[in-house]
Amino acid sequence: MNQSLRLQTVMAVSGSRRQNMTIDGVWEDLYNGLQAVYLREVMKSQRYMELYTSVYDFCTAVSVNPSTPATGVVGRPSRSNTRSSHKNYSGEDGAVTGTDFVGVEMYAKLTAFIESYVRDRLEGARDLLGEDLLRYYTTQWSEFRFSSKVVDGIFSYLNRHWIKRELDEGNGNIYMIYTLALVIWKRILFMESKERVTDAVLDLIRRERNGETISRNLIRDVTDCYVELGIEEDENPDQVRSAQPNPNAKLKVYMDHFEAKFLRETENYYANEAQAFLANNPLTEYMKKVERRLEDERARCDIYLHMATQEPLSKTCEKVLIEAQLELFQSEFGALLEANKDDDLARMYKLCERVEDGLNNLRSALESHITKEGLAAIAKVADTAFTDAKLYVTTILAVHNRYSSLVGSAFQNESGFIQALDKAATTFINKNAVTRRSQQQMSKSPELLAKYCDQLLRKSSKMPEESELEDMLTQVMVVFKYIEDKDVFSKFYTKMFSKRLISETSASEEAEVSLINKLKQMCGFEYTNRLSKMINDTQISKDSCAEFRDYLSNRNVDLGIDFNMLILSSGSWPALPTLKMHLPQKLNLAIEHFTSFYNSKHSGRKLTWVLSQSRGEMYAYGFGKKYVFTTTTAQMAVLLLFNDSVEYTVASLVTSLGMDKKTLSQVLASLVKNDVLKSSEGLDISSEAKDDVVLTLNHGYFNKKVKVDLSKMVMRSDPKQETEHVQKNVDEDRKSVINACIVRIMKTRKRISHSQLMTEVLQQLSARFKPSVEMVKRCIGQLIEKEYMRRDDAAREMYEYMA
Repeated sequence: MNQSLRLQTVMAVSGSRRQNMTIDGVWEDLYNGLQAVYLREVMKSQRYMELYTSVYDFCTAVSVNPSTPATGVVGRPSRSNTRSSHKNYSGEDGAVTGTDFVGVEMYAKLTAFIESYVRDRLEGARDLLGEDLLRYYTTQWSEFRFSSKVVDGIFSYLNRHWIKRELDEGNGNIYMIYTLALVIWKRILFMESKERVTDAVLDLIRRERNGETISRNLIRDVTDCYVELGIEEDENPDQVRSAQPNPNAKLKVYMDHFEAKFLRETENYYANEAQAFLANNPLTEYMKKVERRLEDERARCDIYLHMATQEPLSKTCEKVLIEAQLELFQSEFGALLEANKDDDLARMYKLCERVEDGLNNLRSALESHITKEGLAAIAKVADTAFTDAKLYVTTILAVHNRYSSLVGSAFQNESGFIQALDKAATTFINKNAVTRRSQQQMSKSPELLAKYCDQLLRKSSKMPEESELEDMLTQVMVVFKYIEDKDVFSKFYTKMFSKRLISETSASEEAEVSLINKLKQMCGFEYTNRLSKMINDTQISKDSCAEFRDYLSNRNVDLGIDFNMLILSSGSWPALPTLKMHLPQKLNLAIEHFTSFYNSKHSGRKLTWVLSQSRGEMYAYGFGKKYVFTTTTAQMAVLLLFNDSVEYTVASLVTSLGMDKKTLSQVLASLVKNDVLKSSEGLDISSEAKDDVVLTLNHGYFNKKVKVDLSKMVMRSDPKQETEHVQKNVDEDRKSVINACIVRIMKTRKRISHSQLMTEVLQQLSARFKPSVEMVKRCIGQLIEKEYMRRDDAAREMYEYMA
């Protein structure tokens, strides 16, 4: 007979006996089966099916003897405000129905059995402590849990029907069988032994923290038990019961009976350890220990605690190990900075960032330290750096790069530390020993930075590679970022840039464009608009030169000289000094031809020749060897006259050249200084020469070089005068910008208080320069006089816009 037929026979036999079944009649066999299950005896599948079938047959019996009372049901006392908290098993006429008693009788019997079993286990735990208790508890729990799942399967028909119906009707005293087992364990064995079990677990953890090797599985098994016992029967009597407790409340037992005490023990343990360790060790070693302890606790949570403990455990450790020691951390921070202990600084940052407001004082301390270091570094080189732009800028960069690297490596580029670096750099770059030496109102830093850029971008014998130059320009922008008076930098840079373009001494057009693009990216299109137009003019000039050569060629005109020109848009370039003089004939002819060419292409435009900036090369044969002189236009005109005469007086040269005497004296002094000319009386480039001074060509002139630049001396300008001129232009420009800003604000606001207007003006202009409060007030007064705005007669602190 196959298995299918045998099972059918069993079911048939069971069916024939249903009408005469009682709980006492089936319980003896079920009791023996439950004993076997909970005692972990080997049970074959056939026996398991017999037990299941007994439960099934009893629960599906057509009629039963209702004489057996429903006793031993696990539940709370009935509450008047609890829906179906204690059910009366009766029909509509008050009579108890057989169907109800089928479930309740078996449920009561099973409850009594499990309670008895758990009480026996409790007796075995009464005299145990420490690890012995934990081994007993976890072993019994593991076996009980497994056995209860088997029993849950045997009584699954009761779960699916009678228990489910009771739960659906809101009976808060009934549980699914497996949950029932957990409830009984919790109320009997757990509640009686929880203090001793928890203390034993905490003792193991304490021993492990002290360096002992322990059985971690014992702790893991206990915490798993506490989690699984997180049943909700005490929280909400109205809640429908199920075999799967609500996960949001499942940790209540774990948290109330283990985690809370564990966290208190942790706090006490580490408070004592921190105090003892710091009494005998430096802070640097303490931080290393804290790192290890935090990692230990993280691993501890991963191995044998619930993941929900991770956050409160971390917070507890951070509170006692870090937050409680913040003052000590902050007091040692400066010393670590002084000693360049980057690893320890990184360690301190990682620890302090874990606690609220743990970094605030460190940021402030870093700002103060960088400011102090920057000011000290500049003070050391102030005497030389006042005139040495390279030394000044590289000193600033050395300080900034050191702490920028520190902020990146140790402080992970955290925004607060970046801000601290920025504030410190702004302070020591704009106000330092070098800037205090300047007698001008404006800061010296923008001027020196512009001069450093000029050194980088001007042709020299020690030109860096393109990639190196690009890196240097990137570093320039690091300093430029912190310059408060960016308009001053623009004035100096534009002036020097124009000189490089006019004299064709730019080291690299690509580098020039690269820096302009960097400035544009930081300050906007308007800031670099003039620079871009100047570069555009040089490109157009190259094309115009090529077209002019074609123009001459088509007309068979030979100028006798190689003539090139640079056409500058008057509104884009800085004001250039003028020079009136009589030009040599060949130069005059070239200018006339080019003027005709240009006028034929552009009507309505006027060319103004800036002879003070013009220069050329000329061959000199009147000396021991042939030379190629690079000269200014005025120098060239003077030297060409010596083709016609061997000597001239100063007065005759003034007449021949049509130059003012002061300018001519400077030109003559430069030629005498270079030994190209001799004078009957010494000439000083800073004073006018006497009319009767005689000048002759020095035929004994000698220079090792064939190409000699004579123009440098005469084209030099007085740095002090240049600075004063820039200061004047800056002040004028600032007044215009401030006036425009005030009018713009008044036009938008219509009515505004004095303090608010001042705040908005200073805020809007901060990206370009830092205007003085006095200048803003003067501009407000001027605009009131010009009737752009007025004071409110009733409230004098208020301004009103006048259309």
